[in-house]
Amino acid sequence: MPQLRFHAFPVEKVKALSMPLSTELSTLTGVPREYFTLECLHSTFISEGQETPGDPFIEVYCFDRGAEMFDKMSEAITQHVHSVGISEVGVAFILLERRRYYENGQHLANLMRITNGRATLLD
Repeated sequence: MPQLRFHAFPVEKVKALSMPLSTELSTLTGVPREYFTLECLHSTFISEGQETPGDPFIEVYCFDRGAEMFDKMSEAITQHVHSVGISEVGVAFILLERRRYYENGQHLANLMRITNGRATLLD
């Protein structure tokens, strides 16, 4: 966690930006790079009864890290998307509730703390 879901992106573009993007987001958030998941969704977009190319869009599923951190994350995501030749992209943060998130049967509140938008694993 966090999970980035790429809509209307060529798989090769997502592969190309995956390492540098997850490294930068790790640095920003304090979440280990290997905790980031990037998923490239294959969808068919329809407009007025016709198949149409979709607009590149990224959903970021994560815990609330505050507006300032989301601004920084969105800027980093956008820059990396631009670096692979995609000029327009939408980014939306889908907030998960800590009290409803479990990993291997353990409530996340017992495993992690967020301070100033940065994650810290508890011992």
